[in-house]
Amino acid sequence: MAELFNHDSVKIDVLPGGAKRQRLIDNNRINGSECVFDRITLESNTTFDINTAETDITWVQLLKGSAVLYSGEEEWVLAESHVFFMGPGSRGKLSASTGAIFILLNVTNALSFDPGLATTNSEIQFFDLGSEPVLESKHDERTRVYIVTKKLFGTTALAGELVIFPAGSMSANHHHTGAEHFQYILRGEGTVFLNETPHPLKSGDLVYKYDGERHYCHNNGEEEFAFVEFFVPGKWETVWADPERSCTWSPTGQNLRGGTASRDITAHTSDGTIYDDV
Repeated sequence: MAELFNHDSVKIDVLPGGAKRQRLIDNNRINGSECVFDRITLESNTTFDINTAETDITWVQLLKGSAVLYSGEEEWVLAESHVFFMGPGSRGKLSASTGAIFILLNVTNALSFDPGLATTNSEIQFFDLGSEPVLESKHDERTRVYIVTKKLFGTTALAGELVIFPAGSMSANHHHTGAEHFQYILRGEGTVFLNETPHPLKSGDLVYKYDGERHYCHNNGEEEFAFVEFFVPGKWETVWADPERSCTWSPTGQNLRGGTASRDITAHTSDGTIYDDV
C-alpha cells in the first residue's frame, strides 16, 4: 500500500548552523529505500552543510527565497527555480541571509545503479528550471519539465520531472516496475487514485508508490496542480491500463517563463526509456 502524508506531520530537526530539516523519506520510513528526501528550511542567517558520500549523489531544488552555495573557493547565488546536482564525494554549504526553502534528494549507493559515477568528476552542476523545455501531453492538457536526467547530469541512478495539471486535467491509469517512485506536491489540490481508490492531495503532500501499484491523478480543483516526481534508479518500466493512453510528450518550443527553450527535445513516450536528448 502506498505511503501518503503531509510534510506538516513530520518532525523538525534543528541542525548545526540553524537549518531545520524534515526527513520525508529514508530507510526507516520505507524499508529498503535508497532515497533520503528532505525538506530544508533556512531562516535568516542560517546555514546547512551538504556532504555527499563517495557512493552517493545529491539533487537539490530551491523552492522559495534565495541563498548562496559555497564549495571550496567557489560560490553560487541561487534564486527560485535553481537546481543543482552533486556527484559522489561533493561538499557544500548553503547560506541564506533572508530565508529559503529547499528540497533535497540523496540517492544512497548510487554507484550500484550507475557504476560510471565512480569515474565522474565531483564538480557541482547547476541549471535554471525556468529555462528548460516545456513538453505537452498528447492526450490531455498536462505539461512537464525534466529536472534530472542522464542528459542533464550524466547519471542513470536518478530521474525526475515537474508535472503540471491545469484545472480539470487527468492522467492515464498506469503502474511502474523496477524503480522507487514518489511525488511531492508543490502547489494546488487534486486527487490521486491508488489502485482505483481516490485520495485527496494538497501542497506539501508526499505519495510514495510501491512496485506495481496502479495510479493516476486528477486536478478536480480550479487552480493549477503541480508536483515533482522521482524514480530511483532512473530506468524503469511503465505499464498503462489502456495502452492507447500511453503518455507521449511533445516539445512546445517554450520554457516555463514563456520564452524560447534552452535546448531541443524530440517527442517521446514516458515509459522509462533513457533518451539521448532528454
